[in-house]
Amino acid sequence: MNIKENIIVIGVGGCSRSGKTLLVNELISQYYKGNKANNFSDIIEEMHLDDYANYQKVMANKYKTNLGNIYGNWEFSGSLDWDNFYQDIKEKIKNMNLKIQRDAKHKNRKGILILEGFLIFSPLISIQAYNNEYLNLFDILIFISLNKSIAKMRRMKTTSVPNDYYEEILWPEYIKNCSKYINYFINQKNQNKNVLVINGNKEYNIYKMAICILNWLKIINTENIVDKNIYNELFMPFDKQISLIEQSLSS
Repeated sequence: MNIKENIIVIGVGGCSRSGKTLLVNELISQYYKGNKANNFSDIIEEMHLDDYANYQKVMANKYKTNLGNIYGNWEFSGSLDWDNFYQDIKEKIKNMNLKIQRDAKHKNRKGILILEGFLIFSPLISIQAYNNEYLNLFDILIFISLNKSIAKMRRMKTTSVPNDYYEEILWPEYIKNCSKYINYFINQKNQNKNVLVINGNKEYNIYKMAICILNWLKIINTENIVDKNIYNELFMPFDKQISLIEQSLSS
């Protein structure tokens, strides 16, 4: 059963401080401002996996570092309320479809739902069958790959964490989950899904990047490529995109 009907689901993932939220905000902004393709409506929504972090689950997965410090593990997939997240996604999609069908201006057009989070492609839903159902929701998968040195520098400059937490919990959990994504992305690509791995180590103009992505997906129409260099860098051959993830695993 297809629960999505006229909703395009975009997943945006990547490690802490990769720029996921910044990209989501700009995609939404440019979607509203841009010349939308004829089959798209004005309906776009977002959901953030961080909103489903469960403190009790975090503290139930305590980790003792080599320095003897004990921390709750906020990076673990089991620290999130996946069941509630998935149920809320289905409710959101249902309401978006109702809104589209009730509005003559939007009727039979597509809406967009963006799901964002550092573990967005790593569900741990209690009913196993729902894991695959959830992962198959995505029509477009965007992953921002980032090397450890840059990721750590950005994290410590913004919302810093103790060094032993970063080295023994945050980054290892990212690596553990990131290693699973390669086969998943390849499988989705083989199913003709749109998969884009972005080199997060580069400094992009986020405005131009968002327009390039929306134009590439044929969600908005622009007369010209906004920035040829950004366009070529973003849409490199898929094997090179996968190599970006492999590089981050060894950094």
